[in-house]
Amino acid sequence: MSILILLSAAGVTVFLRINSTEGPNHHEDWLVSLVFLAASIFVVTVCTLALNTAKDVSKIAALEFAAIVDPVTELFNRRHIMALLDAQCQLSSEHNSPFSILLIDIDNFKTINDTFGHRAGDIVLKELGRVIARIIPDSRYIGRYGGEEFLVILPQSASSEAWSVAERVRKAVQSTMIAYEAKPISSPTISIGIATAFGWKETSEDLIEIADEALYSAKATGRNRVCHAFESSGRQFGSRFTVVSATQ
Repeated sequence: MSILILLSAAGVTVFLRINSTEGPNHHEDWLVSLVFLAASIFVVTVCTLALNTAKDVSKIAALEFAAIVDPVTELFNRRHIMALLDAQCQLSSEHNSPFSILLIDIDNFKTINDTFGHRAGDIVLKELGRVIARIIPDSRYIGRYGGEEFLVILPQSASSEAWSVAERVRKAVQSTMIAYEAKPISSPTISIGIATAFGWKETSEDLIEIADEALYSAKATGRNRVCHAFESSGRQFGSRFTVVSATQ
């Protein structure tokens, strides 16, 4: 655009110089020159407006990105992942379709913070977020739920698929080595609570509560575990939990 503006201005200058002599078409020549000059001004104005618009759009995009993305993990933040979960619950209710969620918690995260500092804790969160995103089929449904917890939505996934994905995530995290300032951080582990729904007619908070119960059971039985609350349509407390022992 800058080159276009310079060429347009140069063209007007040359045209005015060539047609500066008096003659029978003198006024017509000046009229043509003024048209070219007006065209140049128009080009400058349009380019300026386009540049300002592009800057405004960029700022809006940055604000929208900041509104839905967690700055530490670069995954969706809690508000956005819960909005996606609300939409998935609605879809499940309308089409009587299955889906599952994984509630993932980093084991002994407070110890990592206390030992290495909060900066190291942020590095662990970010790295484990990347590990989870590599395993999950669709990274659009991963978010940081809060603190050291992640929430994963698995559309069209029944119990067996959710269990398989959760185990792959758990094993991948267990084999991940993280260092901070050249000091190795012992391999972190995670506990995972799974809740599967068919034709879910309750709220997303109800489903989170069920997954949280499964997560609590995984923590209570030794951590580094996957625990599944087998649920069908509707809210059922006192769920059956199946816990798998950690594999080394």
